[in-house]
Amino acid sequence: MIIFTKKELTKIQNINFHDAEIAKIVCDYYEGTVEMPIIMFPPHDTKEYGAVLKFEKIMHVEVTRKEPWGSGMYIFEVNIDEAEDDYFRVSILLNSGDEVNIIAAKMIYSESE
Repeated sequence: MIIFTKKELTKIQNINFHDAEIAKIVCDYYEGTVEMPIIMFPPHDTKEYGAVLKFEKIMHVEVTRKEPWGSGMYIFEVNIDEAEDDYFRVSILLNSGDEVNIIAAKMIYSESE
């Protein structure tokens, strides 16, 4: 498990999200969380594995599904930017051209067993 806060954003560079598959985005408005189960495809390993991205203390969630580049649910790139106070923005661009934008105070990456 890797926990990201605004002070530890550089740690995200240690994870290769390129070509990971996003199957579901679950927003719990009451708890203020977003969970994204993903399938990771390591570049030098033929065996994929499951993982979860969980965002806590969310301030903003936006998901487009217009598919301007065609259908697809694989991560093309992940960008992280600072936001106000203790928050940061995670922008996920999919191979479809769609985007997932989340502003949160914490992101947790954990591999499934």
